Amino acid sequence: MEKLLPIKFFEKRKIDEQFTEAGRNNEPPKWLLKDDALAIRSQHLTSGLFRVAANFEMYKKEGHVLPMVMTTTVTEEALAKTHRKAIVDLLNSDSNSNVIGIEPIRKKKSSSCTDGEGSQTESKAEKTKEIRKLMSIVTTDQLISNINKVLQDTYGSAKLISSISDIQPFEAWSGDYNPNNKAYHVILVDYQDPHRNKLAQVLFKKQCVAHRITINRETRYSSDMRLYRITLDSLSDMEIVRGFEGVQSIEEAIPIHVELDFFEDMPLPSPKQPVDGKAYPIVGVLDSGVQKNNYLAPWLLGQSEEYYESRLQDKSHGSMVASILEYSDELNGTDYFATDGVMMLEAVITPDLRKETVYPEDLIDNVRDAIERHPNIKIWTMSVGTDEECDTDAFSEYGMALDNIEDENHVLIVKSVGNTTAFMKSKDERVAKMADSVRSLVVGSIANEKGRFDIAEINMPSPFTRMGPGPSYIIKPDLVAYGGNAGIRPDGNMTTTGVKTFDLFGSPTRAPGTSFSTPWIARIAAELNFLLDGDFDPLLIKALMIHNAGYPAGDKMTMVDKKKYMGFGMPRGTGDILYNSENEITLVLRDTLQKGTFIDILDFPFSESLIGTDGRYHGQITVTLVSSPILKSSQAAEYCQSNINVAFGTMEAIMERDTTKRTVRNPYGAKDAKNIIQDSLYSSKVFDVLEGRAFGRERTLLKLGQKFYPVKKYAVNLDEMTAANRRKFLDGSRKWYMKVEGLFRDAIEREARDDGKVLEQEFCVLLTIRDPEEKAPVYNEITQQLQQKGFVYSNVRLKNEIREHVHIEGESIG
Repeated sequence: MEKLLPIKFFEKRKIDEQFTEAGRNNEPPKWLLKDDALAIRSQHLTSGLFRVAANFEMYKKEGHVLPMVMTTTVTEEALAKTHRKAIVDLLNSDSNSNVIGIEPIRKKKSSSCTDGEGSQTESKAEKTKEIRKLMSIVTTDQLISNINKVLQDTYGSAKLISSISDIQPFEAWSGDYNPNNKAYHVILVDYQDPHRNKLAQVLFKKQCVAHRITINRETRYSSDMRLYRITLDSLSDMEIVRGFEGVQSIEEAIPIHVELDFFEDMPLPSPKQPVDGKAYPIVGVLDSGVQKNNYLAPWLLGQSEEYYESRLQDKSHGSMVASILEYSDELNGTDYFATDGVMMLEAVITPDLRKETVYPEDLIDNVRDAIERHPNIKIWTMSVGTDEECDTDAFSEYGMALDNIEDENHVLIVKSVGNTTAFMKSKDERVAKMADSVRSLVVGSIANEKGRFDIAEINMPSPFTRMGPGPSYIIKPDLVAYGGNAGIRPDGNMTTTGVKTFDLFGSPTRAPGTSFSTPWIARIAAELNFLLDGDFDPLLIKALMIHNAGYPAGDKMTMVDKKKYMGFGMPRGTGDILYNSENEITLVLRDTLQKGTFIDILDFPFSESLIGTDGRYHGQITVTLVSSPILKSSQAAEYCQSNINVAFGTMEAIMERDTTKRTVRNPYGAKDAKNIIQDSLYSSKVFDVLEGRAFGRERTLLKLGQKFYPVKKYAVNLDEMTAANRRKFLDGSRKWYMKVEGLFRDAIEREARDDGKVLEQEFCVLLTIRDPEEKAPVYNEITQQLQQKGFVYSNVRLKNEIREHVHIEGESIG
């Protein structure tokens, strides 16, 4: 059905604001050690603390400038904030804020395990086990004495002793030394103190000078942390640097590698020209440069940023990226875009890699500078990056740097997930470092055509696209678009079928890769930003695209594989994102949630026409939550320090609550509330596949909605709920509710208490209620209920209408 009706924004009412209430659970945990096991753990920990004490005595005698660091390993069972609080209190028991972060779990690069099942099994076990090593400073003997007393008290401190598996002096981590590569990265300890961090940086530079270690590059990846690239001539040099005061890790620096382009003749569309005086979306192209050929020159802004002189440039890659950004519909026979074109800013952040060696931190510095120089450009496409796999337990400095750039400059970077040739050996490779950015929209590739020897079927993941998840199992890539196909010829060589584009000179060509699916997504993001009235809102743009994404592969893949290779899927065209049909409605809640409060919207609007002849609710419901978590680079796997959850479901009634009770702070609540967007209510068979037709019913549910995911998406068909649950929770007499509540990790809560800051996080919730039979007047009924129930709501406000629509409600009602 044609979509002509605008999506709607609504605001929570005053009565929907609730206070967080404390829960109580005094039961001892099941993992509590007893008797001999507890005594052995206590002895092990005190032995480790003895080594810490001995190191501290030596540290004091040697007159170090920076404080000594120790690590405390938390057991997997005690990772929850409620258990960990006691450990942090212990490490801070000399009245100082000693805990400074979590040590990243770094694995040395090694060849794949092919010499037996044992190695492979051990590797899988390592991936599933969560490890947290708290890093803390030691500045007083009193602290060591306090810790020692607690660790020997097996009667009074059993839970705390059971929560800790090891205590050791901190040692800087180093990867293997490669005699064929003298470039290495150094990360310094983040002391959570700008003065100490600055001192560590100054000290590191002095130590390098004293030992004749060359610093080649210094790159900022967070507000006050730096990544250093240095030259190490030998293994002994590495050991010297590893012993420097303030060093956290040393790792081989891997330069960016050149990507191959593939060419093929094809028909040409006519060049487009922007209309004088007409406004267009703008995208910054962070790449190798854009050649001013007949197709692209009219769309390039007069300004440009070039970080390499012309003799070192090769604009082939960037020109093909720009061609997709500008002409993807015309070249590839699709209909995704709502504007005639986009203006582009050329930023030459990478040279011809055959002529100049470039490292990821070079790109980061160039990206930061280009974006800072053009504060009016809010959408940037970036199809270059490292080919190193991201870690499972720590976010890369490159990804954190992109997050920092986006936060400081209030922009959205659309980043390629990265390419791999591992499919030639029937293997996969995970998301590349830099593509583990939380704030960026990370893009993978699916196939739009299939050649004779190509592996992927149409609409399936391209063989070369990297897979998720990202660190801490966050969903990456976020989205996918068409990027080509690849396969293996009978002679063992690679073959490709790229998407259609232009080469450097404006001649027809094809190019495969996530480099070319990325500008496709950037174009939609830029159009949304251009069309939406009001200030730039990256959170809203991400939410709109992810909410309106689906899996054109249909039922050819399991849900697990869809998530792994395609994230939340491929977005619809710009127009379809902003409009509804008569039988559906999309509601947008854009707000900020403070610590200590939550939103509980009781008696939420729902279409009564969706109550069937059986007296029960029917319909499809899709809920997308995109939040802007607080990020903290020192927390490794816990980089995302805040979380928001959303529930949507039915309740029997609104009930009054007894606020005279100490734990009750809210006078009203939901009676017999049931969140219907949870997989336990539905037949297990329905969550592994989607409808066969493209963009059919999405059964994504909880597999895309785990705690501390910045993006969560749930989609259900109420008809697929089990019969027993339908009787309990979908009776037409029940009312609907929406609940949004937040969670903050212990580290950021302690920091906020020390600084006196109010913790809060921005979020955007999109809810679509749809009649799959396309009969019920869902849009009009829910619009009327918004007014009747006292909500302030409005149609999506557009700067430029992208189509004529038959009816638009008043701009603000309620």
